Amino acid sequence: MRIAVHSGLTMRGTIEGVVGEVRKVAEFGLAGYWAPMLAGHDTLTAFAVAGREVPDVELGTVVVPMPLRPPFALAQQVATVQEVLKGRLALGVGPSHEALVRDAFGLEWTPPIAATRWYVEQLTAVMAGRDGRGVAIGGDPTPILLGAVNPAMAALAAEVAAGVVTWSAGPRTIAEVIRPALRARSDGSPFRVVAALPVAVTGDVAGTREHIDRRLGANDRFPSYRKALRREGVDGVADLAIVGSPDEVGRRLDAFAESGVTDFAAHVLAASAADAGRTWEFLAARAAAARD
Repeated sequence: MRIAVHSGLTMRGTIEGVVGEVRKVAEFGLAGYWAPMLAGHDTLTAFAVAGREVPDVELGTVVVPMPLRPPFALAQQVATVQEVLKGRLALGVGPSHEALVRDAFGLEWTPPIAATRWYVEQLTAVMAGRDGRGVAIGGDPTPILLGAVNPAMAALAAEVAAGVVTWSAGPRTIAEVIRPALRARSDGSPFRVVAALPVAVTGDVAGTREHIDRRLGANDRFPSYRKALRREGVDGVADLAIVGSPDEVGRRLDAFAESGVTDFAAHVLAASAADAGRTWEFLAARAAAARD
């Protein structure tokens, strides 16, 4: 299992801050840098800037909300960014959440499974240059990963995508939802399972979970996440977060690896700078051990 970092800095920081974090990922020997695309900066554009400055780091979206980009527009943007990154972009997309689509984006919500199927078909066609709709930039089509934490979307991902990305989901979701869906795949092609969760190496478990809940707990209200959290037997992402001693954090990461996760993206969220530093050092050591 590869160890990467997940960060929300594209939504609340500066482009220079993102460049700095991506550079830190490279310096610590981690496998990649994954970020959402919602408020704040355009994540794909930020990736183009950061990737130009920092070579050899994979940059992935978790996820691009499909309502924000028609398929042709996203294909064009992805082709441009992929040229800058020389193939290092990993593209995660998803239908987003009804409340965000209606209230934040000001758009109509459509049934997510049918909408996602159509979107991936259209995006794939444009990126592959089918039906005369290809963008005028060379390079192989970028594999698509779908945001999926529940059975219907996981089944669709297994059918039409090259992987899944998850948030607010633990090993039980991977074992009971993602892996069963993969049994329907018959072509034997690689399939990535990218799991993202908060991580902190700390002696203050209760205080850190409270800190995580303050920062990220608002997302627990979305129905798809609520279902996944109930499946995991917890009330919120703060309860599911990987928090504790190095041994405890390592044990929890082992469970993800054993469940079939190919890439773990750690959202480093500690209550103190010292704990954040310890967490980065732990992740670097874990990544080095995985390479050996």
